[in-house]
Amino acid sequence: MPVNIKENTPLSNYTIYKIGGPARFFVEVKNLGEIKEATEWAQKQNLSFFIIGAGSNVLVSDKGFNGLAIHIAGGEVRVEGEKLMADAGVMMARAVIESAKVGLSGFEWGIGIPGTIGGSVRGNAGCFGHEMKDVVESVKIFDSSKATSHKLQVTGCAFGYRDSVFKKHPEWIILSAILALKKGDAGEIQKKIKEITTERTQKQDIGTKSCGCIFKNVSWTRKDINKEKLLSKLPELEKLKSKPNIPASFLIDSASLKGKKVGKVFVSPKHANYFVNEGGATAEEVVMLIALVKDAVRRKFGILLEEEIQYIGF
Repeated sequence: MPVNIKENTPLSNYTIYKIGGPARFFVEVKNLGEIKEATEWAQKQNLSFFIIGAGSNVLVSDKGFNGLAIHIAGGEVRVEGEKLMADAGVMMARAVIESAKVGLSGFEWGIGIPGTIGGSVRGNAGCFGHEMKDVVESVKIFDSSKATSHKLQVTGCAFGYRDSVFKKHPEWIILSAILALKKGDAGEIQKKIKEITTERTQKQDIGTKSCGCIFKNVSWTRKDINKEKLLSKLPELEKLKSKPNIPASFLIDSASLKGKKVGKVFVSPKHANYFVNEGGATAEEVVMLIALVKDAVRRKFGILLEEEIQYIGF
């Protein structure tokens, strides 16, 4: 066993939710060599593994994870011209601040994402009308099934709404990403970052034990959505018809679910797509609240909400 692999490590310590049982094995890695060593060890033991970054968009089972949890932490940020290179374990906020320091614009919105570069690329994270696909030029990956690393251009990432090729290939581990930005006015960039931070603090539950948005917003173009029928039946959706999506928070709020509680977890009164752990909540309680909310929204609107969060160990 490699010296840095630990046993029975509580994953609740590595998620923003502060929920989840222990990983049977756990390792913290900082570079390609350590990632390679960890994945090879897991393969020899016939164990599954998963990558955890900031732990912001995951729900870990109360039973934990019966394999190897690989925690990618930290890394470097480098700037060359109008390109920003960031390792997978770098927090989004740090990458935004580093780009702002050198007057690079186009990534200010990233200050609103509480995860790492790697996790954000994997989930095509976004907010305020922007997504990672808008700035990613290429992604360096390690293919654990072949023990080789290579670079994927943005076209090979198959980015979709909160989706990417990496979700279909768990054996591909994101090592770093190159973001294509543009020169901007340093003062304007700082001003924009402050505005986004203020707006996000006002509208979302920042600093709470919450994993971010539970559900994806509902695209009007989804195959099961009949726009005309919905608008005729539900006039409250009229104001959203020119938008690309129906916000999940709007549907949850309209179903009078703000403040709804199961055990120690509740639907945020501030942003209905955030479920907050008031302290001591279990994954089972979160799952029960998710089911309750999905059922209520389906009954009222005939729309099935789809989870954005990743389930681990279920």
